[in-house]
Amino acid sequence: MNVLITGPSLSDPGGVANYYNAVLPFLREQDSLKIHYMEIGGTKGKGGILHPLTDQIRFWQTLKDIKPSIVHVNPSLNLKSYIRDGLFVYQVKRMGYPVVVFFRGWDESFESIVETSGSWFFRNSYLKADAFIVLASAFRDKLTEWGVTVPIHLGTTTVSNDLMRNFSFSEKSEKLTTEPLLKILFLARLEKEKGVMEAMEAVTLLRKKGKPVLLTVAGEGAAMNAVKEYADQHDQSKVFLFVVGDVRGDDKRALLASHHVFCFPTYYGEGMPNSVLEAMAFGMPVITCPVGGLRDFFENGKMGYLVKQKVVTEIVDAIEKLIDDRNMLENMSSYNHRYATERFLAPSAANYLTNVYRQTTPR
Repeated sequence: MNVLITGPSLSDPGGVANYYNAVLPFLREQDSLKIHYMEIGGTKGKGGILHPLTDQIRFWQTLKDIKPSIVHVNPSLNLKSYIRDGLFVYQVKRMGYPVVVFFRGWDESFESIVETSGSWFFRNSYLKADAFIVLASAFRDKLTEWGVTVPIHLGTTTVSNDLMRNFSFSEKSEKLTTEPLLKILFLARLEKEKGVMEAMEAVTLLRKKGKPVLLTVAGEGAAMNAVKEYADQHDQSKVFLFVVGDVRGDDKRALLASHHVFCFPTYYGEGMPNSVLEAMAFGMPVITCPVGGLRDFFENGKMGYLVKQKVVTEIVDAIEKLIDDRNMLENMSSYNHRYATERFLAPSAANYLTNVYRQTTPR
């Protein structure tokens, strides 16, 4: 089976690139599949500011050259991606190939645009797809409401097997109840909508209360200057707010292994945040908001805590509970590690995609 997948540059720091870096090696191990991954978007698009146009031209040429058995596109529900990938779907169906649409991000505020001014475009592009994958049941329900009658598969993101290499959960577990300083980690693209400023404010308030806690902020993005300014202003001695920038490979593994709690109070248009699944696999209780696919599986009080968006006091309360009850912290850690490694590792994601491809292509 000749499979064409479109996605961002694999060198990008985002969750979609991380997903395919993890999954592609296992897809390519399968004898029944021949995988072609076409990098699109601002990083790899040709023609500078004209890359949206050149992406469409390159895509058309790639379809002609490889004559795929199936095409797999990875849009998010936002203006730029909605139009670009919708045009991809239109091209694919004009050439008569099956296409799977895997919605990665989902901006709920954009739904009203699809339902009004964007409805004609949806009917003439996405509605012609042969199958969909979404990361939350709410997204599946919305697609059904918009008239989709083909299969809509409920999927997930993944955790790289390589990221887990040499990680010992038993060693980490031993330290959870003995290390006096609770280490909090925020690891994601630095956008204010992902809750990074709220996480920093919460830890600052806890330090003012005399609580033994620190926060490491890892990632790059538009909010980097604001993050650095906040850290410089509120932690001049550099003892509890650490900004380390983009981390990958061994450095990322070391951060996930050495920190105790993952704080990600996002109000961004998330699908299923890779960073949350990675943190769980490394045995970290998670403090986050009920967004995207997290609403379908996250067990509040057992995996960590769900907090209201932009409400710093709820983040403070959640962290304080974990500081004060290390046995509960240990129980959450063990549960999350087991849950994530049983469900979210890359080979499972590759097998899932393969099954979707087989179900979608003509027999």
